[in-house]
Parts: sequence; C-alpha cells; structure tokens
Amino acid sequence: MEENTCLSAPLVADLVINLAVALQELYSYLVPVELVPEAALGRCALVSFHGREVLGIVARLRTCQPGEMESFKPISLFVEGEVTIDGPRLQLAEWMAAEYHAPLSRCVNLLAPVQMHARIQKVVRLTPQADQRELFEDEALSVEQRLLNLLRDAGGELPEAGLKARIPASQLSIAIQKLKRRNLLVEASVVKLPSTRQKLVQHAELACSHALAEELMEGLKHRAPKQAALLAHLMQPDHAVVPLAELLELLHTTRSAAKSLSDKGIIRITDRAVRRDPFTMVDAALKKAAMHHEFELTSDQAEVLDTINTGLDTSEFRQWLLFGVTASGKTEVYLRAIEHCLKQGRSALLLVPEIALTSQLVQAVRERFGELAAVLHSALSNGQRFDEWQRVAEGEAPVVVGARSAVFAPLKHMGLIILDEEHEATYKQQDHSPRYHARDVALFRAKQAGAVLLLGSATPSIESYYHAEQAEQLLCLPSRVSGNAMPEVHIVDMREASRVKNSIFSSALANAITDTLRWREQVILLINRRAWAMFVMCRKCGTAIKCNQCAVSLAYHKADGLLRCHHCDYSIPLPDKCPTCQAPNPLPFGLGTERVEEEVQRLFPDARILRMDRDTTQRQGSHHELLAQFRAHEADILIGTQMVAKGLDFPNVTLVGVVMADSGLNLPDFRASERTFQLLTQVAGRAGRSQRPGLVFVQSFNPEHEAVVCASQHDYLGFYQHEIPLRRQLGYPPFSRLANLVVNSEVEADAKVGAAELVLRLAEMVQFRNTKALLMGPAPAPLSRVRGVYRYHCLVKVQQPSELPALLEAALPRITLPEGCQLSIDIDPTSTL
Repeated sequence: MEENTCLSAPLVADLVINLAVALQELYSYLVPVELVPEAALGRCALVSFHGREVLGIVARLRTCQPGEMESFKPISLFVEGEVTIDGPRLQLAEWMAAEYHAPLSRCVNLLAPVQMHARIQKVVRLTPQADQRELFEDEALSVEQRLLNLLRDAGGELPEAGLKARIPASQLSIAIQKLKRRNLLVEASVVKLPSTRQKLVQHAELACSHALAEELMEGLKHRAPKQAALLAHLMQPDHAVVPLAELLELLHTTRSAAKSLSDKGIIRITDRAVRRDPFTMVDAALKKAAMHHEFELTSDQAEVLDTINTGLDTSEFRQWLLFGVTASGKTEVYLRAIEHCLKQGRSALLLVPEIALTSQLVQAVRERFGELAAVLHSALSNGQRFDEWQRVAEGEAPVVVGARSAVFAPLKHMGLIILDEEHEATYKQQDHSPRYHARDVALFRAKQAGAVLLLGSATPSIESYYHAEQAEQLLCLPSRVSGNAMPEVHIVDMREASRVKNSIFSSALANAITDTLRWREQVILLINRRAWAMFVMCRKCGTAIKCNQCAVSLAYHKADGLLRCHHCDYSIPLPDKCPTCQAPNPLPFGLGTERVEEEVQRLFPDARILRMDRDTTQRQGSHHELLAQFRAHEADILIGTQMVAKGLDFPNVTLVGVVMADSGLNLPDFRASERTFQLLTQVAGRAGRSQRPGLVFVQSFNPEHEAVVCASQHDYLGFYQHEIPLRRQLGYPPFSRLANLVVNSEVEADAKVGAAELVLRLAEMVQFRNTKALLMGPAPAPLSRVRGVYRYHCLVKVQQPSELPALLEAALPRITLPEGCQLSIDIDPTSTL
C-alpha cells in the first residue's frame, strides 16, 4: 500500500510486535488523526499491548472498515529519529517468514536491529507554564518545589526512575499528581534506543577574528605560552575545528589553558557528533598491505569484468558464478565492478564469510572507496553499528562490506551484490530462527532491485556450480594473476610414511619445514581441530570421558589441564583415574592445535610460532593482531584451524602443511567430502602467492580418497564430476531440496514421541498432496544431546524444490507436540548434525 497520509477515512496500521506472547503475525491499531501525517510503512510505533507499552513496526496501512473503529486501540506515538524500514525490505521479511517458517517478528527484527531492541522509559517533563518560578516561592522546601528544581536543572525532563533515587517514591507520586493538576508538568513514555545516541566529542575553534587572535597571541607568548600555542594551532586553515582531546595531546598542554581561552571568549568549545569508525579495528599493517595500486588487468579479468559491467548497464537482474582459482584476482574484479556500479548512481553490497578472517579484503574496500564504504558485522559495538546503519540508510555510504547479517543493509538503489567465498557454511544462520542463507536472501534482494548477483569462489558449492552450468551463468579465472603455477602438492600416506621419532610429522613434512625456515620463509600448518587431544579414554575399559550435558566426548586442553566440551563449554580437571573402572591415567587420543604447537616447539626450538584457533582469538581484535604479526614476519610458523585456510595473502608463505587431512571425511553428512576438498584446496592456495613457488604436504591415512586426490591436483572439475553422479543417484541437492526438522526436549521420551508425531503428520500430508518426498526418521540427531536437551530429527527430501514450503505449510499446523517440546526447522540445511 502507498504511504498515503491524506485519507479521509480513519487509518489503521497493522503492526509486527516483537514479543514472545505475540502469537499473531500482525496486530491492528488505529492511527489517531494527529499522527496520520507521520504514518508510513516501516515506522516504529509505541502501542499498548496486554497492559504494557511495547514497540511495533508498521507492516500495513489501510482504511478502517465500517464498524471496526471501536475495536482498535490507538497508537500512542511514532518513534522519532529511527531508521525506517522501506516497503521492499518489509516484503523481504514476509518472504523469509514464509520461506523459512519463522515468526514474522523475528524476520523484521533482522531489518531493524536498533528499534526492535529498544525499551520504553517513563519520563517527567515540565510544561511551558512551569517557567513561572514565583508559583512556589513560599514553598521553597516542599517536595513539589524540589521536583521542579530538579527538572529545571536537568533541562526540563528526567526519567521517573532517576527521580525515585532522589525523592521517596510515595512522595514523588503525590508531588507529580499535584503538579499535573496545576498543568506544570506531564508524564510521557519515550523510546530509548540502546547505545544509539550520537557520540559527542568536545571540539575547539576560534570565537574571534584572525586579526584579533594574532594580536592576543602576541601578548600571550610570554605570560601564557600554552594558550598562545593553542591559538596558533587553531589559526591554521586546516585546523579550524579540532577535537579538544587531540589538540591538548598534540600540544602537550592542559585543559585549563583551553578553558582560560574559552572563558575569555577567544575560543569556543562545543560538543560535536563524531562517527564511531569500525575500520579502526583493522591493524595498520593490514591497512598498508591493502593500499590500492593501479595495475593492468589480465585478459581473463578484463573479459569477466566486461561481462559483469554489461550486466550492470542493463539495470536488470542478472546472476553469475565467478569460478576463479586462488590468487586469480577475484578481489580486483569485485572492486572494479563496484566502481562501475557507483558511476551509475547505484549502491553495492560485498558479503564476506567472516570479517575477522577477511580483513585484507575489507581494508581494500576502505582504501578504494574511503568514506563511501560502511562495514556491518556482529562484532561492532551498538554505537558503531548504529552509526554505520544510519550512514547506509541516509545514502552517505553506498558501499557496504560485511558478514552474513549485512545482507539486510538498508541500501537504496542497489545495483550489485557480491558473495565472496560463496561456498562457506558461515553464510547460513544455524543457531536460531530464521535459519536463513545469505545467498538466498541476496538472490531475493537482487531480483527485487533489478541488480547483479555475483557469487565468487575457487571451490564453489556443488549446488551453485551445477545451477550456474545449467543456466550458462559461469565466469572463469583459470590462472593466477602473477602467472605463477599453482603450488606443488605432495600427498603423504601416513600408513607407510617414515616419521620423525615420536612425532606426528612425517619426515617429508618435517624436512620441508626445516628447509623453509633455513630460507627465512614462512610456514602455515593446518589441523582442523583445536585443543591438545580430541578425547581421553581409559586403557582398561575403553571408556571415553563425556560431557554430562552433551552427547560428545570432552576434549583435552593441556594448557589449562582441563577436559572441555566444545558445545556447552562444560569443563572438568583431567582425572587421574577412569571414572568407570578407576584404572589409573586415562590416555588422550587424537590431534588438536595445542598438540601440533607442542610438537613444532620440540622439533624446531628456534622457530617463532603463532597459534590461531578459537582459544587464542576470543578477545576482540586478536585475529587482526595475530595476522599482522605474521605478515610482519614476527613469526615463522602459523598453526591453526580452518581460520588459516581462507582469505589470507602472505607473500612470504611458501610452505603449507596439512597435518591430518582426514578429520572431516567420516562425518555423517553428505557434504563431508565436499567440505574436505574445499578446505584442502583453499589452504593449499595460501602457498606460493608471490614470486617463489609454493609447496604443500598433505598427510593422510586415506590418500586414495577422491577429495584428497583432487585437492592435491587443484582439480575442482574432477571432484565435481565425481560427486555429481553420487548426488543424483542418492537424490541429494542439487537434485532435491531438504528440510531438517528437530524436536528438542529436556525429557528424551517426549522428544522421541514428538518426532514420531511429526513424521506421522508429514507422511499423511505427503500422501494427501501426492508429493514426491522421502521422509528419513524419526531418529536421534547425530548430535543427540546438547546442553541437556535431547534432539530427535526427521529429514525431509523433496524432488521438486517448490513443493517443500507448501508441504510444510500444510503439515505443521496439524502437529501436536508433547508439552515442553520445541520444534526447530532448518530449510536447506548445510549440516544435518
């Protein structure tokens, strides 16, 4: 509906209410006549809901039907200063609610991260009549006079909660009522957005003419040199307005000197709003590395860019998959496509899997586009996120770079959306509803806006490559920009290979590390498991010590002597006896990053070592610090999990070692081989990105596996051609569409009964609708218990993708779960664990 504010009939707003008790999708409220000019789609409104004041987002505006008016409560007010959600993004929320079977309020919440977390605050406010101070001159000590004085001193308004700290609640209530009757104050409800006030910083500037300032400065040089220095600095043309703190630090002077000049009226000190810059989190070394240098595109890059720009010129929806080997120059293609998009007066969105691991790309965007670029991701403070969101909404930043949630950025006139490393599982929201995939949301937004959607990867997902091939949407960068060959990869068969004594390293890899260190080059070692050992087991009875809340073994972290659950963080000290049979000294088994670090320190005592995993990167900014150290060659060997496998470009890295290539191959997931191939290919691509050739050693107990062999040959097409017939034969994506439905309960029997009911109702509906679908389950989920909650699941596999939403829409309302059970729905799951 149009944002019509001139309707003669009363206006009704249908609101999305963000509360757990809000069982409906939309609630209707009357728009009072005086608020009609402010009514618009996406506005944030304050309303009464079941006796409490809450916020809602306007999703519909319509005329009131005859006889309806008396049944609707009125809207109290529209929130001022918030970022309004426009019509297309409201359509996006409705599509997500239907596509992912999620509450509409949660989908809207993603589009309004500030408003929907706001709180309502009661305030007491003076009226204009309260300026007549003489009214209470004869009652100087009365509670009413104290209240008026407090409000006047505060500028006319104070939170009621704050007043209760100064005046007893019973006295305050009576005083407020008395003053309200005399029309001296009013009570109001205001919306407090969390940490979203503008950041104000004191600035200094001249308050007099330059001629007078020069005259005064001469007189101050001898008797007040600090004041003279302040004046001299502010008289410079490029220092007309300077943050006071920076000025004082620069001139090594004191605040009193500035105050003296301010008191004399020579300078003016004022509060000015400043932006909280999220790019400051990127280390200076990375900034320097990302600086833009003009260079000539390769013929492949030029051809790809020409195709993309032609698509941008049409202003119609187009989609491509950019399949380019590691170091083939995809980033430069992205940046130049964004430049072309901006020249058309349109905006661009660049999504990356994880900000912390792609800081070089993020900073390249900043270096190329400066203040035109905004960054959005979950690690920002509330203030930073608000500032960036506001800049995007107001059109100040037409380029957005960010992680998964940045797909909801309020960009106007969108012309280009890019997903770098489109195969990454981090683009899927897996923890809570709505369990959306950023790739699918980006596709919806691109179609809405008539924009170009560009997916990029050296190892595309099987589904993306299949669809691009079928639709002739494939663009290729088959070789590295430098012209260097891909790194030479050696598979080491750990069943037969000679090893360094008492070590996890083969002699081949150990010798290669020795040579690389001798040449003063750098090494990356990958082991996609953290901790020292994966589990601890009794040698006598075979018991593995497990978490008491999750159905998993506890990993051994030697650094702090703890066994820890990697799902709920439960931990216990390493026991000296088996908890089952009391046999002494249970043994640790399996490899993790701590164990690899210990081995490297033992074998290469002179090497400088960094470890990068979840344990070493918990503090904000620690990713950047570690990577900056490695880039500056303050370390020789970087050991890590998959964090070190993607998005990194270190010219001095000539050797990559995969300590154990098989760790992900045997997971109960049809994508296990694909993920292993992608990880091995990506980490191999970190080697030899500069002038010196790269070398990779892959240690494996399953060296004949197709994922390992194809990765060693940098052969994506070989792996794809091996994998696609298996997917077709087993009916897995891209030849079907999946939904993973999980029933959760603290009582295992209830979860089991609920899952059986779920499958029964689904089977009835499959038969009724004659849908070609396969139901697998009910069965305990592979991860059958997490944080004390039991999990039973059913996997729904539908041949025709368009039939899945309709099937679930018809079946789910018929399901009655036992009390205490919860159903989670994951459409197009990236993992069925």
